[in-house]
Amino acid sequence: MKRLVEIASKPIGLAQADEVAEGANDLRGLLGQKNGFYAFESALHVFPSGAPRVPGYSLQEWNAPDLWLASYGRLAPAALFFAEDLFGCQFALVDHAVYSFNPETAQLTHFSDDLDEWEQNLLARYNHATGYSVGHEWQLANGALLPGHRLVPRIPFVGGGDYSADNMVPVESAAALRYWGNFANKVANLEDGAQLHFSPADIDSLKCAKWSGVGPAECRCFERSKPASIER
Repeated sequence: MKRLVEIASKPIGLAQADEVAEGANDLRGLLGQKNGFYAFESALHVFPSGAPRVPGYSLQEWNAPDLWLASYGRLAPAALFFAEDLFGCQFALVDHAVYSFNPETAQLTHFSDDLDEWEQNLLARYNHATGYSVGHEWQLANGALLPGHRLVPRIPFVGGGDYSADNMVPVESAAALRYWGNFANKVANLEDGAQLHFSPADIDSLKCAKWSGVGPAECRCFERSKPASIER
């Protein structure tokens, strides 16, 4: 994991390397080197074990059944979600293998046999694996994406939405996954030949206040005394 850790942000977890929680399991080696981080201009987000020093969730909080997993119901797989790409697509450990979890459909796809191969695959095709170029374009126009947020397509990818900055809305991560959980259940319950109905206005209503154009230009998604910021 050395190469990925070297190009990533400073650790975002408060715990030191020797304090990484027991529940981290296979992640102990990665989080022991750097306890949670952002990389590829925030397109990749790895959750820290224990309390984060920036707005967001710990690994343990992110996997709590009542945060966002409940919105998926029976579609939620038995996995440990430890990282996410720009669009909120989750990287999850199932036994020792890493899978990609599509939030729009709840589809689980094999990504790598272990964490070492996960790192190799990320570095070899980071744009495809994290959404880097879309995030880079969006941030040039709108400013840095704040910690704890992902870019969510107004028109879902499964509904033909473009992988472009113009289709993206900044949404707090858990709110985005709760939305997609309900959406994935609608997709799963569609009868053959039925049409999928959705409204881009639903995503717009979740947009972070920082970019809402009304009120103070400050994120209000998390209760913090200061606006979110992080060194990339």
